[in-house]
Parts: sequence; structure tokens; C-alpha cells
Amino acid sequence: MNKEYKNIISNIEEVFHEFSISNHIALAISGGCDSMALLMALKNYCTPRNIKISALTIDHKMRANSSSEAKKINIFLAKQKISHHIINIPSNLIPKSNIEAKLREIRYQLLSEFCHKNHINFLFVGHHLGDVAENFLIRLMRGSGLDGLSPIRRLSIFNEIKIIRPFLETSKDELKNYLRDQKIQWFEDETNDDEKFLRNKIRKFLASFEDKNIIEKRIYSASKEIEKARDFFDEIMRSVEPLVIKQIEPNLYLINRVELRKINSDVGHKILALLLMKISQKNYKPRREKLARFYDYLLQDEGLKKREFYGCVVEENKSPIKNSEAKIYLKNSR
Repeated sequence: MNKEYKNIISNIEEVFHEFSISNHIALAISGGCDSMALLMALKNYCTPRNIKISALTIDHKMRANSSSEAKKINIFLAKQKISHHIINIPSNLIPKSNIEAKLREIRYQLLSEFCHKNHINFLFVGHHLGDVAENFLIRLMRGSGLDGLSPIRRLSIFNEIKIIRPFLETSKDELKNYLRDQKIQWFEDETNDDEKFLRNKIRKFLASFEDKNIIEKRIYSASKEIEKARDFFDEIMRSVEPLVIKQIEPNLYLINRVELRKINSDVGHKILALLLMKISQKNYKPRREKLARFYDYLLQDEGLKKREFYGCVVEENKSPIKNSEAKIYLKNSR
């Protein structure tokens, strides 16, 4: 077998062993080469081990042929004897702005809901080396910090479902060759040519280099180094967080403004971002500019005026030391 195919197979074997996966799994499949390659690799691994695969296709109906593609995937998977479920996005949830980010959130929400209903703990997705490079450049252009420039994680958690990405070090060309060798076809998404999306502009920029795969690997290596710095930063954050944040009730916390003033501002920003996400139950951090203004609001020497931010309410907490504490809680929870 070709060496690159061995790498694809070994990536699958590694995640099953690393995360002790031995029962029913889900796979997000769009019909693109990445998810189709993941399907075939998972089938080859799972079938002899009697591990059930549920393949899930989200039909957003934003392209004229999205529903017909979903039906073609269904026919193909029936021949492969793999369970397939088409999940339609309700028309009232289709976003009209910030489409890419909002659609991603909706897709993961629907996929995770299916997993919960069917007692599935692991959802496999086909992100590959090119996705890592594209994400890095997009976030670099948007001024992201350590978190944004760190690579996509092989394991992440959304709505308590473990998201597994085995192909983060595998190029798109390798996945296409893997499918060609098995005479498996895939769909090309015509919206990939639409340059109103920044990701498509970045993809075309990377494709303009003859040594695109080498560049993508170097971007991946750079992002891994940034990840090390991020992990070190997080250790520092975890060591000081108990001095700043105290939980009183499930959705009520106290922020020690005196201790917050003592610590590095970047550490303070991240502590606040994670706290806001936890209380509001949102999966993404507030935008940096808005978070910085919220941080400055907490650092002021005067008493705090009650305000709302990121689905939370913040106000001065009465304490023996004036202007020393703020209480923060979920909006409409009290």
C-alpha cells in the first residue's frame, strides 16, 4: 500500500486508541473529498470491529443542488451499508449576515443534538491540513492572539460531544488520491469559487504556490509552536484564576477587582472571556475590542454602574472594601 495511505489509516487507528473509542460513532459528511475520504477510512477500520457508523449530512439549502447532493450521498451510503441521516436546517435559522461563522455554529448544534438523542459520544469531521493553514491566515488577518493562531485541535468538545479530527496533518491532495485509488467520487462545492468569502480568497492564494503542501505544513508547524506558548500562558491563567473569580451559585460569580488589577491584562482578558462563556453558555469568546472595554470597566476605581454584556449582568457587590468586588450573573436569572 502507498505510504500516504498508511498515514491515513494510522491516523484513524491512533484516535481510536488514544480516546478509547469502541462503540457507535457519528460522521459529518458533505460529499466533499475530505469527508468522503474520512468515511472510507472509518468504514475500513470500523466494519471488522463491529463499530456502528451514523453518517450525518446537513442540508442548508443555500445552494440549488444541496438537496440533490444529499440524496446522492444517501444512495452511495446505502450501497456501503452505512446508516445515513439528512438533517435539514430550518429556514428561519438560515443566517443573512456573517454566514460562514453562523452556519458553522448551527451545523454543530444540529449534529450534537443528533448525537445526544442517539447516545453517541464521538463525532468525526474531515478537517485537513489545508483547513489548518486557511484558519491560521484568516485569523492572522483578523488580528487574533495565541488562541486564534493555535491550530485546530484533534479533539475538541461542543455541547458535551467530542469532536474528532484525524486528518489535520494530511493534505487535501493525499485525500483525493486515496479516493481515486478506490474509484470513489466526491462533490466539488461551487461556492468555493465565490470570493465574497474570505476563506475562498485565502484558499486561492495558497493554491497559487507550486509548493502549496510544503507551505501548509510549515504553517501547521508554526501554529504548533504558538500552541506551546498558549498552553504555557494557560498554566499561568489557571494559577491566578481562583484569586479573581469565586462562584457563589450556579450562575452567580464574584469578580475580585482588586486582584484583577494586579495581574497581566492578557491573563485578565482570558479569565473574563472564559467566565462570560461559562455563564452565557456560548461556545465562542466575545470580540477582543468589546472584551477589552469590559475589562477596563471592571478596573475603574469608581463604583460600577449596572450593565449588561454578553448575555450577563454585572453590578457592584456590597463588600467591606469599597469598589473591590463585582457580581456577575446570567441575564434574567434573578
